[in-house]
Amino acid sequence: METIIEYVIVGGPQHGLTCRHPLPSLPAEAIAIASGDGELCRAAARRHTRELATRMLLLHPRATGEQIRTMLAA
Repeated sequence: METIIEYVIVGGPQHGLTCRHPLPSLPAEAIAIASGDGELCRAAARRHTRELATRMLLLHPRATGEQIRTMLAA
């Protein structure tokens, strides 16, 4: 069974965007997604779930503390 990565972007123009993809064979700290403004959103937090998925928060460079705390709580 394939492992899936689910990520949420925190901050920037795609704040709150959730996507699911097959887990790449890269370390979590190497995963980055370019946001709509061209900035790289990098892995800030990760949690494994029972459904063979990994959930990650990708942090936009201009994310606020409030945005980060809200997404961590969710």
